[in-house]
Amino acid sequence: MQARTKQGLQTLVRAQLFLNGREFSVALGDLKPHVDALAALVKRLEEHATEQDSRDRSARTATEAKRALGHALRQEYLRPIEQVARGLFPSDANLRATFKLPAGRDDVGLLQTARGVAERAAEYQSLFIAKGLAPDFVERLRKATTAFGDALAARGLDIARRSAASAGMLQELTRGRDLLRLLDIMVVPRLRGQSDQLAEWRSITRFMRKGVVEVVPGGEGGTAPSEGPPSGGTPDGGTAPSGGTPTSSITPDAPVAKVA
Repeated sequence: MQARTKQGLQTLVRAQLFLNGREFSVALGDLKPHVDALAALVKRLEEHATEQDSRDRSARTATEAKRALGHALRQEYLRPIEQVARGLFPSDANLRATFKLPAGRDDVGLLQTARGVAERAAEYQSLFIAKGLAPDFVERLRKATTAFGDALAARGLDIARRSAASAGMLQELTRGRDLLRLLDIMVVPRLRGQSDQLAEWRSITRFMRKGVVEVVPGGEGGTAPSEGPPSGGTPDGGTAPSGGTPTSSITPDAPVAKVA
């Protein structure tokens, strides 16, 4: 997990813990559904993180297995067959070419070549056996090829699922950032005169607070930006569209919403 992704998850977890069991006066309704949504989002994030870590470890193991099996397939099976084929068919360049190893580290090319060599070697099996190869050398080659192909497929599956988990985490973090900004706008104005809780909340949410309006500790309705001037912010903690008209506001006498 990347550092910023981990920091984002930790921020959301800490915000959830802060809000659980606290009472706030919120102008626009009950705060609990938003906190419940945050809890569900954190759970999904943690599931994605677990899947990502598990698939990353599995992909590393599969990569090592693929590398070892590929090396054995190339050096211990295909190269001896290629060498024998040179002696068996010295005047048939086209036939010798069907036993030639692929250049470079092309795993798919190696797999396809091994399958083709097994089929062609089976046609001339008696000639290869006469040159000293084992009577079941074709079957051995096919088993080694299958093992390498299975390792390639397993690694590809792990990488695909790891990528899916990473994409899921990014999506949930985006939702979490939006939800936390909404909670910030709703909660911060209720922390007037509670400098300790305000400082704790600001510390928790600083990772996702860009452009969010904050209340100055001890102020009577004054506000101050945490990371520079807020975009569309209003003095009472609401937000405004590009035209400058507030879309929401927080009133001092709002009903109290208790978060279980």
